[in-house]
Amino acid sequence: MADNRHVVCRADDLVEGKGESFIVQGQRVAVFKVDGEFFALEDRCSHANAPLAGGYVHVREKCVICPWHGAEFDLKTGGVLAPPACEDIQAYSLVQEGDELSIELPV
Repeated sequence: MADNRHVVCRADDLVEGKGESFIVQGQRVAVFKVDGEFFALEDRCSHANAPLAGGYVHVREKCVICPWHGAEFDLKTGGVLAPPACEDIQAYSLVQEGDELSIELPV
């Protein structure tokens, strides 16, 4: 296992179409399950630092909408899709091994 890979949760811990917040190596990470796929983003909106794990997940568009001001972020890339945010956020690679989901943090 790579030094930068950390177990976040079990896949069964996640609810379809919802986000869940975790602390990994001191970083807040939002993990989402959408159509059986798993996505991980930095758990903060770049506009006002709102926690994105509590945002509305648009299943068809695979994006999350900030619960405070409505900024939208792509679940795959962390890219901004709608204002008021104007800076992308970090997207992380997730690896599923059995029922465990591990995140790969940048070195």
